[in-house]
Amino acid sequence: MAAARYREYVLDLKSRIEALHAEPERFQTYELAMELLAKQNLISYSLKKQRGVSDSLFYRRDTATGQGVQMQQETAYKLFSGFLGLGEFFAATGRTDGLNEEAFAERLTRNWQYPSCAVHLSYRKKGSERSTSMKMLFIGLNGEADATTYENGMDDLTLLVQQRPYSSAVLWEWK
Repeated sequence: MAAARYREYVLDLKSRIEALHAEPERFQTYELAMELLAKQNLISYSLKKQRGVSDSLFYRRDTATGQGVQMQQETAYKLFSGFLGLGEFFAATGRTDGLNEEAFAERLTRNWQYPSCAVHLSYRKKGSERSTSMKMLFIGLNGEADATTYENGMDDLTLLVQQRPYSSAVLWEWK
């Protein structure tokens, strides 16, 4: 069975994240945590508003050396915006087959050839009775041809979501 494509989903996600950045006052609460793994660098981006108090953290860590540095929000956001603007996406099921984090990342990114991004977004707009949340791990690809190459090179397609909407104990589409 072929892996599910997530381009439209990611475009919708990107517009929701942009709305959060443009008008944070429209949200009663929110939590946005994104981790982008590209070229052996981990970029972390975290925004949170709870009980009227906002908090944020943005940093980059070199996975080879372990050294990290804080980043400006704008710089970090441009990297995530670039990822979310790629041409096609697959989503991981979260199944690690017992691999440690680094081995799992190398497997999904094909030895750092493809970027991956974990996104957890939860929010409640002012006046809304319920919260909305999602938590997914995406592999970013340049377009259709790149996606076909990635998919054909996968030795275990069960690591990628095959049927949508996807939901497991650790990852889920909008709920």
